[in-house]
Amino acid sequence: MARRSNRISIAAGPSWTDVFRSQDAGGADGAGARELLLTCAADSANALEYRLEAPADPEDEQAELKPGEAARITGSNQFIRHVVMRGVGGAATGGVEEIRF
Repeated sequence: MARRSNRISIAAGPSWTDVFRSQDAGGADGAGARELLLTCAADSANALEYRLEAPADPEDEQAELKPGEAARITGSNQFIRHVVMRGVGGAATGGVEEIRF
């Protein structure tokens, strides 16, 4: 896990890979984030899916990023504490960057 890394190796699903996990969610990424930039590397062999575990997205709800795409997520009223990703159709390369603490 990393507060700023867009070169994380993301395993193919169905399992999820932790890319951001705050201390209060059992990780080492500080107190949480107000805003994150999630990316699928332009040279990634596959797309990736992501979801928020805390605060939790509804069951079976995730979003997809194709190679070269990015998504900015904001915790309007609370900190983002846990984000997971998985490769679609094979392993992917992606990451997370904390924009606002």
